[in-house]
Amino acid sequence: MTALTEKLNGVKILPVVCIKSQKELDTFLTALLKTPVRCVEITLRHPFAPKAIEFIKENCPEITVGAGTVVTKEIFKTAIKSGADFFVSPGFDKRIIKMANRKGLLFLPGVSTPTEILTAKNFGLKTLKLFPAECSGGVSLLNLYKGAFPDVDFIPTGGITKDNLVSYALCDNVVACGGSFMIPKMSLENGNVTEIVSAIENCMTVLNLASERCVATDEIC
Repeated sequence: MTALTEKLNGVKILPVVCIKSQKELDTFLTALLKTPVRCVEITLRHPFAPKAIEFIKENCPEITVGAGTVVTKEIFKTAIKSGADFFVSPGFDKRIIKMANRKGLLFLPGVSTPTEILTAKNFGLKTLKLFPAECSGGVSLLNLYKGAFPDVDFIPTGGITKDNLVSYALCDNVVACGGSFMIPKMSLENGNVTEIVSAIENCMTVLNLASERCVATDEIC
């Protein structure tokens, strides 16, 4: 188990967010630090994203921050310079994975098929992003992969919402669930810290209640 998976196991959620300005970043960090969540993914979909990652690493070292949407070697190099703790891609690019391995960096490629998972294992990767999770088979697929790949953990992302979060998070082979719904876009743009805190805490409350129910009733979760 890596330091990343240990941190994610404690909360079971990985907020995914696109930060477009310092104002949005300030709002995001103010809200995040009011919650127990200390691991996030900043997508590299906006020019400000690398600066956001740099700022977090310099000012909030207690937060583990990943660089998301790493789809080219050039973007990967930019993400490395930003100081990100880990790197996430929606797909599987052997060139980027080889670069990450050479540099000893934690890289989470996006997979959805058995062939991709086997290839990832051959590269020494045991924690993978299942993407797009919901339309690839969702919880049913994760349950099948539990038998076929018992030594692989997943961070499912794509199509996960507050309504299906619990069913994903309670899968034995899920480290945490990723999703942008945890950080409401309009709340971020409007600087509404309270709404963001509420969204994150609501996710955690739902997961905690589900976990307690399973323990109390001896259900297999």
